[in-house]
Amino acid sequence: MKLKITLLLAFLLTGVSNYAQQKTCSYTEHMQEKLQDPVYRAQYEERQAAFQIEYERLLANPETRLQTIFIPVAVHFPEANESNRGCLEDLARNQIRILNEDFSATNADISDWNDASSEYPGVNLGSIDVQFVLATTNHPSGVDPDIVEGGPAVTVGNNVNDTDSRWAGYQNFVVKPLGGGTLGYSPLGGRPSRGDSVVMTNTAFGSGSGCSDYRPGAPYDLGRTVTHELGHHYNLDHTWGGGCNRDDGVADTPNISGPSYGCQTPGSVVMCNNKSLTTNYMDYVNDRCMYMFTEGQATRMNAYINTIKDDWKTEVLSVDSFAINKVYSIYPNPANDEINISLISNAVREASYEVYDIVGKTIFKGDLSIDNSVQSRKINTSELTNGVYLLKINSGKLSATKKIVIKH
Repeated sequence: MKLKITLLLAFLLTGVSNYAQQKTCSYTEHMQEKLQDPVYRAQYEERQAAFQIEYERLLANPETRLQTIFIPVAVHFPEANESNRGCLEDLARNQIRILNEDFSATNADISDWNDASSEYPGVNLGSIDVQFVLATTNHPSGVDPDIVEGGPAVTVGNNVNDTDSRWAGYQNFVVKPLGGGTLGYSPLGGRPSRGDSVVMTNTAFGSGSGCSDYRPGAPYDLGRTVTHELGHHYNLDHTWGGGCNRDDGVADTPNISGPSYGCQTPGSVVMCNNKSLTTNYMDYVNDRCMYMFTEGQATRMNAYINTIKDDWKTEVLSVDSFAINKVYSIYPNPANDEINISLISNAVREASYEVYDIVGKTIFKGDLSIDNSVQSRKINTSELTNGVYLLKINSGKLSATKKIVIKH
């Protein structure tokens, strides 16, 4: 274990970027600087050691997962104008929706893997059972007088540093102009307890028309660069690691020597005698051409999230946040021939559900409305083969997704 951490530190401290003209992510340089601090370095090594124990546990027991982890989010626009607050809050919600879809493998373009997968035998799609939620209660005092109780944790025009102890316990995103071709950066293995942030440039956050000086710009206009940087925050390296002789720490990502750019036909880029996984969020391709994590990457991130799960504050999330585990009780999971869905909150009365496989194919769907005589529904899963599926519950304009496991 100590050898693994030492090798990783050696790479971070000595690695030199060789893509200066097209650089999109500067996490390596960011970590080089942070690891010069002996206190930070000691804490980093301690955290990585705890992660390694949990990672090996999950590798040995791949079906064991903690329950859905709800991650409180705060988004900061330190150079924006208060007059744009409403638009910026919508942009923050837009990016959080993208993250929830990308991390749960419920994004619309995940179906592209159906055709691409044949180029990568042994590589499976990965998903993580987390829900990112904008914090709405118990905001830190004195940091932004325009944030109101019940309103989203979005700061506008207030100085928030890359690591800010006032925002400890949140998943922080700082959005500001970066320049120099850098779209974003994050520490490798962020610490919510310190107030660490994922930092993004103002033209690579969210999707759509944006707001004033915060307009997503092609080809990084689908919010996927944030997904990439958050992967670093949860301990993922780039898919190429350190080159042909260095791995990224994930068994099911092909070993390659460098990034790809633009949009590449799956399987067309060959490095180190392997086909580069150019559909992966941890590469440098355009947003519209990256759409998946691997199962191995998901396990690695899951292990890191489990390691730091107690760092996040829970009292800052509203009880009204629409998330499956707060509204419904879903059991058993893993399931055999049926799954029970029971109402545990009066927040939702009318809803529907969909069950679909990991590549987005709908298996079946139905009504989930609750009345005084019916407080639960049973879903027959006897015809499903063993594996991982996604249960999506829709209520009006709101939706949430839960990973379910079928094991006969």
